[in-house]
Amino acid sequence: MCGRFAQIDSEDKVMSAFDILQSEMILEPRYNICPSQRIPVIIQQDGLRTLETREWGLIPFWAKEPNPLINARSETVTEKPSFRHAFRKRRCLIPASGFYEWAKEEGQKQPYFIRLKNESPMAFAGLWEEWTSTKGETRRTCVILTIAANSLMQEIHHRMPVILTPSSGAMWLDHSGGRNSPEKLLLPFPADKMEAWRVSPKVSVPAFDNPDCFRKLEKAEAAEKKPEPPETQASLFD
Repeated sequence: MCGRFAQIDSEDKVMSAFDILQSEMILEPRYNICPSQRIPVIIQQDGLRTLETREWGLIPFWAKEPNPLINARSETVTEKPSFRHAFRKRRCLIPASGFYEWAKEEGQKQPYFIRLKNESPMAFAGLWEEWTSTKGETRRTCVILTIAANSLMQEIHHRMPVILTPSSGAMWLDHSGGRNSPEKLLLPFPADKMEAWRVSPKVSVPAFDNPDCFRKLEKAEAAEKKPEPPETQASLFD
């Protein structure tokens, strides 16, 4: 297990907020999205912004064998061979309504759900690639960028995804090479605009995918629930 995020905004809301001109998929609510699954991504090519799907776990185009990478540290993304080409030419947005992170509490791992307070549209900064095997199989994949945690997230974990709004997302998708520098967007999102609460340890199970994923657990209730053993639940956003 590696972590989770959710995307429950309607297709109309996402299309409108991010000025998407066409969609190649049907966007349905998903409360517990896992690595290796196909996820919605926003791609901009030749000025046309589309909503497509990619496999969550990037495989560099030059890799001889698939070894998917689900996240990339923004501090080194321009230098690492696995990401630097995609950073220059294949940036994308991954629409999300919030994400999960596991905190260490009293020797156990307690999951939290984290979102924007005003529930406004947001997306993770991402990169995408196309990899072709020796047998001619093509896999379209993507990765989520991460950054050092803000003051809210520091209470839970030391890393967090790079969160972008529709306006900053438009700059992220701009590959024209103008004045906009994508590196300047790689910052922790303001902590005072976010909120977090404890949720059920059941989110560690991929099949648990319904609105109950977001149900708030009081601290006393969480203490009664036995989470998955720590070794089975790594962080999504390391």
